[in-house]
Amino acid sequence: MNQRQALIRTTRKNFFKHWLSLTKPFHKLRPQEQDVLALLLYYYFEYKKDIKRDDLVWKMVFDYDTKMLMKEDLSGMKDVIFQNTLSSLRKKEVVKDKQVNPSFIPNITKDANNFNLIFKFEIND
Repeated sequence: MNQRQALIRTTRKNFFKHWLSLTKPFHKLRPQEQDVLALLLYYYFEYKKDIKRDDLVWKMVFDYDTKMLMKEDLSGMKDVIFQNTLSSLRKKEVVKDKQVNPSFIPNITKDANNFNLIFKFEIND
């Protein structure tokens, strides 16, 4: 079997941008939606390190203070643009009931420093 491998060196925060960029053919989110979703996922995994209950983690992710941090991370994105992007993610069912749809969450452990994403092509002629 012929395999190719690419190593992407990144920070934990930027990992989620790469994750969404590489999986874009499956979700087709706009770049701004990907940026906001990447931060939702980043803060989810950061809070999950200390909080065991998912419902409390999501409550923290969608808390006002966390949203303020996200807007700062997004180069001071205006609140109206940020809120419109969240609305767009809700309409696309990426966010539902103040939680991210599990299909958008990479399966990584809280202490993991490596993540493998494998694409397998089956060619039928």
